[in-house]
Amino acid sequence: MKITIHQPNFLPYLGFFDKCDYADILVLYDSTQFKKNDYQNRNKIKGKDEWFWLTVPVNYNFGDVINEVKIDNSKEWKKDHIKSLETCYSGSKYFNRYLPKIREIYEKNWNFISNFNIELIRFVLNELGIKCRVVLSSELKIKNNGTEALIEICKKLKSARYVSGKDGKKYLEIKSFKKEGLVIEFQNYQHPEYNQKFGEFNPCMCILDLLFNEGPNSLKVIRDGRYYESEC
Repeated sequence: MKITIHQPNFLPYLGFFDKCDYADILVLYDSTQFKKNDYQNRNKIKGKDEWFWLTVPVNYNFGDVINEVKIDNSKEWKKDHIKSLETCYSGSKYFNRYLPKIREIYEKNWNFISNFNIELIRFVLNELGIKCRVVLSSELKIKNNGTEALIEICKKLKSARYVSGKDGKKYLEIKSFKKEGLVIEFQNYQHPEYNQKFGEFNPCMCILDLLFNEGPNSLKVIRDGRYYESEC
């Protein structure tokens, strides 16, 4: 059984969903520290002239964990997001298929960024037809940090294989995984090209860019970039 662990980012890019499709269990690490100016409250969409950030405003204090961070609902972010999506994607082939469902999610009352992101991730998994089990780290009552926390999660969920992003090579203590008899697979995602509105292809847009342009073909496109390497 393969497990992948990732922060509950805002509308993640294709490689995130490839890990979800490749693994049996997705653990959304909502009990780790929030990172300012990362992908936990913003992501990229493709405009007519260039890409730009779609950002959810948050009230944040240094040291807050992700599931403690509140959305700043004093700002008109929901209307701004929907308007931006309409401006950038209204002419895309599958825009009308997905926007009503996305708007329905947006219209709910959201207080915490993690809950909003997780709802969007579950929506995308369902639309793509990805069947991985979704678990929140906050439900597992993890006692450790860093590499030891990842190992603890694997052991609690009885998984012998951990699927990491390629940057895991920089910070994971691989010897600790080997000691516990756990195999690590590192993703080296080769971003595929697909039909995109406006000009030259831009990689690493949020997942909605793919859905609006490729619709039911989206999972096939995601799998086209798949590449994993085993470390131990």
